[in-house]
Amino acid sequence: MGTKANPGAYDCYHNAEPHEPMFVLLARDIAAPQMVRAWAWLRRRQIREGRKPAEDEAMVEEAMRCADAMEAWRKAHRGRGR
Repeated sequence: MGTKANPGAYDCYHNAEPHEPMFVLLARDIAAPQMVRAWAWLRRRQIREGRKPAEDEAMVEEAMRCADAMEAWRKAHRGRGR
């Protein structure tokens, strides 16, 4: 899982093509963990259907860890529900 100071293996900035649009979610966004988990669920479904490679499962697992870390960070730095 990456942070600003320590980019992860799936860092979107590093992996983006020139001028490729991207959307970044931060832990301070109360909806971010749910959105990350929704993305992971969709990607896992695509893997099971054979539309994405099985190797993407590692990315899904990292996304789930990221969602957990987002919740922990938010609780520690912003409190619940803010």
